[in-house]
Amino acid sequence: MKLATLLVPFDFTDVAYYALNHGMAMAQAFGYKLDLLHVVGKKEIGSEKEQIAKKSLKALASHIKGITGLDAAYQIRTGNIFDTISEVADELEAAFVVMGVHGKKGVSHLVGSYPYKVVCKSKVPVLVVKTKHRHKGFQNIVIPIDFSRKSTQKVAQATRFAKFFNAKIRIFGFLSSENKAKIINKEALLKSVNDYFQEKGVSATTDLMINPKIDWDEALIRFSEKIEADLIMIVAEKGNRFQDVFSSNYTERILDKINVPVLTILPCAEDLAEEAEAIASKQGIITPFVDPLGFFVRS
Repeated sequence: MKLATLLVPFDFTDVAYYALNHGMAMAQAFGYKLDLLHVVGKKEIGSEKEQIAKKSLKALASHIKGITGLDAAYQIRTGNIFDTISEVADELEAAFVVMGVHGKKGVSHLVGSYPYKVVCKSKVPVLVVKTKHRHKGFQNIVIPIDFSRKSTQKVAQATRFAKFFNAKIRIFGFLSSENKAKIINKEALLKSVNDYFQEKGVSATTDLMINPKIDWDEALIRFSEKIEADLIMIVAEKGNRFQDVFSSNYTERILDKINVPVLTILPCAEDLAEEAEAIASKQGIITPFVDPLGFFVRS
């Protein structure tokens, strides 16, 4: 049976190695093979720099196989990094892309570029990392939940991660309003999601933060840092609002301020749609409002 591939863009920086560490943990858990992608400019074709990179990648792939037993490959491509990552992910039919993002200033550098463009172009889930992981795999996974159906689409994927890594799911809700009716509805929604996880045999807790003085991104950052989260899952939807969200404040502020890895999940694939619909319809409180990232911004 053909193994699914996990693609790691790799430029030999510290964050590229952090991304590789995350990628190896995922590949071992899910039974994937690894493919390291190094992108070079046209001027580097046939250069000594390219030859050194090829030799280093070959040695790294061999080392990964030796210490983990994973099927590890590598390739060097020429082109625009945004397009190249997406094209290679398509060619390999990759299950995930795991990419490193450099520091606060370096949010403007994903292996030399903006992470938003890669996420926007990608047809597969993208894990964005900035630091080493604290554990092998992910132990503490945060999923922000709002009243949109899109928000529930990360639940099925989170269930898979939790079972593979024996993780705890932290279901997080936020309200900037102290309206009692909204609080009751949000608590009921969080409970329904928690019930779903319990039915699937996944350990989960719920937390609702109410604070009129902050935005949802700041609330999420505070919560994730407080509980020392290993992973945050969000839903990315390609549509009219997708470019606006990913080119402006909310996601950029999260990547600027937080070191927790962020996994962008695409809208449900067919095999997850039924589970997501079950979550969404369990309580009669889901509204037609859609928030592409599954967070708390009202349109």
